[in-house]
Amino acid sequence: MSEDLIVKGIILKTSQYGEYGRRIVILTDKFGKITAFAGGASKASSKIIGLTRPMVCARFNLMKGRGGWNLHGVELIDSFEELAFDIDKSLLSMYILEYAEYFAQDGMIAEEAKSILNLIYVTLNAIRSGDKRLDFIRRIYELKLLVIEGEAPELPPYSDNEALISLWKYVIASSLSRLYTFSDEIEDTVLNLFVNEVNAFVNRQIPHRFKVLDVLREL
Repeated sequence: MSEDLIVKGIILKTSQYGEYGRRIVILTDKFGKITAFAGGASKASSKIIGLTRPMVCARFNLMKGRGGWNLHGVELIDSFEELAFDIDKSLLSMYILEYAEYFAQDGMIAEEAKSILNLIYVTLNAIRSGDKRLDFIRRIYELKLLVIEGEAPELPPYSDNEALISLWKYVIASSLSRLYTFSDEIEDTVLNLFVNEVNAFVNRQIPHRFKVLDVLREL
């Protein structure tokens, strides 16, 4: 008989499963991206009804069954629920999850899964704090995830602007704890260069249309 396993993770998306159940896609620290089924999670009386939605970061109690993973319990770490009350922050946060889901795989190396999981967490915190331009946060996140995947160039691919090169190198080399702690004195012209540079590279590098981008405002 399978034993319950505790994994740390964040819910990337959910959908209805049956009359009261939910199908949940979770990025975990041990197994990468998994799909789990939570029976009765949609019932008003369910103890986990508010803990089985996107952006919930938690410890998940899982059991491996014949048809996949079954969710038996959730211990909340953070929910980022306040982001839902700001349309720009909400849409960007959904994009953060969708972008991560594109790269995440079932059975991926634990170190890579943890790196993406931690990047999502610090990025959602940066969005929550509201002390940086949202378009800048988005492009930093996009580039840093490509760094984790080994797909990011060491220098800006289209510009030789010295200030841009310095900022690009900072993002590439920065630890996650310092990723969004750069000086507020960076000129808007440099920020705009960075945003445009990452945008051009991502559009060329990733042949995929993200659904949230169809509704995401120009930040």
